[in-house]
Amino acid sequence: MASKSLILSLVVGLLCLATVYIPSNISSKLYMAFSYYSTTLLTQEIAELKCPIATKISPKDFDGVSNEILDKILHDPLFRNQSAMKLSKAVQIVTEVTDNTKFITNMDDPSFAPFTEFHNYLEKTFPHIHKTLTKELVNTHGLVFTWQGTDPSLKPVVLTAHQDVVPVEEHTVKDWKYPPYSGHFDGEKIWGRGASDCKDLLIGQMESVELLIETGFVPSRTIILAFGFDEEVEGTHGAAHIGKFLTERYGDNSIYAIFDEGSRGILEQDGTYLIPICTAEKGYLDSKITLQTPGGHASNPPGKHTAIGIMSQFVGLVDETPFEPSLTSINPLMELLQCYAEYSTSISPMRKFAIGKAAEDATFNKAIVDSLMGDVFMKYTISTSQAATIFNGGIKANALPESVAININSRIAVDSSVAETRAKFVDNLITSADLFDLGLIVDEEIIRPFTPNGYFNYSVPLRSLEPAPITSTKGSVWEVYTGSLRFLYEDLAYPEVVAEHQPQGFIPVPAVMTANTDSKHYWNLTDNIIRYFPEVIMKNGMSLNGIHGANEFAWIEGHLNLVAFYYLYMKNLDDYTN
Repeated sequence: MASKSLILSLVVGLLCLATVYIPSNISSKLYMAFSYYSTTLLTQEIAELKCPIATKISPKDFDGVSNEILDKILHDPLFRNQSAMKLSKAVQIVTEVTDNTKFITNMDDPSFAPFTEFHNYLEKTFPHIHKTLTKELVNTHGLVFTWQGTDPSLKPVVLTAHQDVVPVEEHTVKDWKYPPYSGHFDGEKIWGRGASDCKDLLIGQMESVELLIETGFVPSRTIILAFGFDEEVEGTHGAAHIGKFLTERYGDNSIYAIFDEGSRGILEQDGTYLIPICTAEKGYLDSKITLQTPGGHASNPPGKHTAIGIMSQFVGLVDETPFEPSLTSINPLMELLQCYAEYSTSISPMRKFAIGKAAEDATFNKAIVDSLMGDVFMKYTISTSQAATIFNGGIKANALPESVAININSRIAVDSSVAETRAKFVDNLITSADLFDLGLIVDEEIIRPFTPNGYFNYSVPLRSLEPAPITSTKGSVWEVYTGSLRFLYEDLAYPEVVAEHQPQGFIPVPAVMTANTDSKHYWNLTDNIIRYFPEVIMKNGMSLNGIHGANEFAWIEGHLNLVAFYYLYMKNLDDYTN
């Protein structure tokens, strides 16, 4: 089990990575604020903390077919090995995409051939799905399977994942424990690129639906499986087209909920177990900034700085002026902290009180924010990030550069915006332009007149994305989903953990996705997007499973959790509807 420190580790899929630091030592400012409250008021405030937990939900036929199937998924050695082999063989098909993929316009390009092989593999492996569901190809390689429900008045539910994987660089092959596309199964883990990101999810969803068909299940609500093929390079060919396809068929706000990749597993804090489910996603911005200056011979440089020196100082200014952190009620992290404070059996009354007051009291809020900013990952769940990622300038060793260009990549805080992020960089540019007597153009508008020294140009971004709409943790969508998770984790997969350490069970809480998934192309379809891998590995230490790096793997135990969950959830969703 994870260490009982005051650091909660979010073990997540993709880049939904953060750690939640809950301060053990309250700052002096917090003590001062705390002193204003009497003991009576403190007790009253603590009692008012509310973080309701959804009731555990089991299928109505759990005493019969569902119990038998779920037991088979979780405990049958033969099923375990068969499931591992299904994922292993999927990993062996090299469905790589690169940054160049997004510029390919011909979907018959040979680089897409592996996706046809992958489709053929799915057809062979999941015959019931291909006989029962309607299969449609979207933009040649996108997959949409539709299982028509018996009640057309109910909004469809969408399960989504992506077929593509990031490339394995040739020079890293030697670093892999097993060949990266071997799909080697060692009895506990399936190794290979895409095993965890995210063929684990795709194959698991397919296995669940295949089992539902085999056991005679007929859904009231239409079930859609949607699999893009270029998520790793923005999803412009895959999910973007699937999103339009579903919108044309069903319309805006026509989907009950969408379930995508995201966070993974649990958080453990002093014996309290939280299920971090990403209900929000940060925004995205690439800022391209160029600097034009007079050229000349390097033997006679102008003043103290060349264009490269000026741009370097600008990047330094950007780095020295980070975005201000903010923890508001908009941010799901606030609810996560409050849920931890309410259900922890070891948290001190002062810390519990401080977290409870953070949403309304500026002093307590700042104390919590300061403590969160002490963690390199956690800080970016409450602030916009900025990273200079590309720097180009100069073409000859003895010539002064006339043009220098940089790119700054930002992941925008959930309570901020693209405009707010760009405004900060404009302020930085004005400061640098004043310092070096340069002109400034922003979005083709002259902000500062040109000078003989040159000018900055901040152009309209080629790629930007506002923070995602935040999924509510109130209502039936959240209740059925988290109630199903609790039943799986507490009653089926890990009842001994609850019995020995956690009388209140596993606590579902919202979390923040710091990267973007294919779901960004589906925002118009629903207000309910859940980004979570329903799998837990109750072992010492946690791992990011080598995602995007060497030695990527998927735990078979976690994969079976995933298969069991979607089987259980689809049954519960139908029972709840009826």
